[in-house]
Amino acid sequence: MGQKEGNITAVDILKARKVIHDSIVHTPLTHSKALSDISQAEVHLKWENLQKTGAYKPRGALYRMSKLTPEEKARGVITASAGNWALGVALGAKSLGVNATICVPANTPKVKIERCKALGAEVVLHGSYFDEAFAHCQTISKSSGRTFVSGTDDFDTFAGHGTVGYEILEDLPDVETIICPVGGGGLLTGISVWAKTVNPGIRVIGAQSTATNTMHECFKAGKLVDVPVPPTICEGLAGGITQLNLDLALKWFDDVVLVDESKLKEALLWVLKNERQVVEGSGVVGPAAILQNKVKFRPGEKVAVVISGGNIDLEILGIKV
Repeated sequence: MGQKEGNITAVDILKARKVIHDSIVHTPLTHSKALSDISQAEVHLKWENLQKTGAYKPRGALYRMSKLTPEEKARGVITASAGNWALGVALGAKSLGVNATICVPANTPKVKIERCKALGAEVVLHGSYFDEAFAHCQTISKSSGRTFVSGTDDFDTFAGHGTVGYEILEDLPDVETIICPVGGGGLLTGISVWAKTVNPGIRVIGAQSTATNTMHECFKAGKLVDVPVPPTICEGLAGGITQLNLDLALKWFDDVVLVDESKLKEALLWVLKNERQVVEGSGVVGPAAILQNKVKFRPGEKVAVVISGGNIDLEILGIKV
């Protein structure tokens, strides 16, 4: 099951970087003149949509799976995902020669399912949202003996994701604010641990949409609360969180903001037009937070915004392929 005990430190992120450095892309961090003009800050975009599999997830998946024992590798692995974690695990399994089964909800974008299969993973569609796919995954894990690899509840996974923060600080050492999409919070936790270890004054802000606001509501309440998940184009940010996720968020995050789900297609098209990049709904919430004036900046403040992924069904944008 997920690794429930322990901690994550900057040392863990350094270890993860050493292990996965040659297997991942050091993605670009580019200045956005358009967002800088809008915000009066100095905004830079971290393009994890250009990572292998089109999202940041291989970082945590490769590091977590590097710790599999020979016996675990022989039995194979299983995970549950809304899509991008599935791709990360599928890539890691292929690179290690390990059999992988991925449980995904029925609303997972076709492009993610097809890419998982292309990487050799078995894909099982179950339920209408992540929590149902997750429960089914647990049942299969117990009956098959496959090792469950958690994308939301494992410190090794978080340490791998934290290498995004390492790269941001390497490329923009005097960054003052980091904005990042939040679902379960593993990515921003890893980034925060590195950033605040280097400079405790760095502000880290999570972003969600109004349709994927579980972490936002729990963060504001300071406790786990039940939050319904309506239809969303941010499927990667949808679903419940654990007490571990919330504890880490309360320890490391400065704030979690909400952007208007109804305006996200507009934000996707804005990024396509102004930055010439294809981004998925979950990945665009950071730029949307600036476009919708959800975060306040000082003039000239140095800001890094994480674009977490680009695996979108283009039909969402009205593009026939």
